[in-house]
Amino acid sequence: MSRQIRIKSKTRFCIFLTVVTALFVLLIAAIWNGGKAAGDTHWIQVEIAEGDTLWRIAERTLPPHTDIREYIRQIRKVNGLKNSNIRAGQKLLIPIYVSNGNPLN
Repeated sequence: MSRQIRIKSKTRFCIFLTVVTALFVLLIAAIWNGGKAAGDTHWIQVEIAEGDTLWRIAERTLPPHTDIREYIRQIRKVNGLKNSNIRAGQKLLIPIYVSNGNPLN
């Protein structure tokens, strides 16, 4: 017993498909962008000075409304650090987020 589906209103069906497609695209964009607001990510290279910690570096470059722990995780991931141990003279890539051409830090 297969049930046949009949479209009663082509207009409503087209609107439905448009809305579903838009929601799907927004979901994929949010996942692709890691849940961050739209904008570009630029990278700066920082040389570690004696006594520097990832926390202090993150505090200096932290974008507004960003969890510092997540920001440090991202710095560690990009630089291939298994833990937060860094040494003087080491160079790290630090993400700097830009929105509408204006740096957020």
